[in-house]
Amino acid sequence: MQKEHGSEKMALREVSPSYAVHADEGIDLSLLKDSLAKTTWERMQANDDALNFAESLRAAMEKRNAKSK
Repeated sequence: MQKEHGSEKMALREVSPSYAVHADEGIDLSLLKDSLAKTTWERMQANDDALNFAESLRAAMEKRNAKSK
């Protein structure tokens, strides 16, 4: 794919050869593909859910540590 940039033409490559991932390397890209399939709003909601879960874990740890003192 080529893209005009001023008077220059820039060739865009999908992936740099040094970062290419091959299926035989055992790297699962399904999470990335799933995330890219989501809308921005869906990703923001998932992030909010993860933050709320982390906060509940932190609060539970504080509560547990307060009882042992």
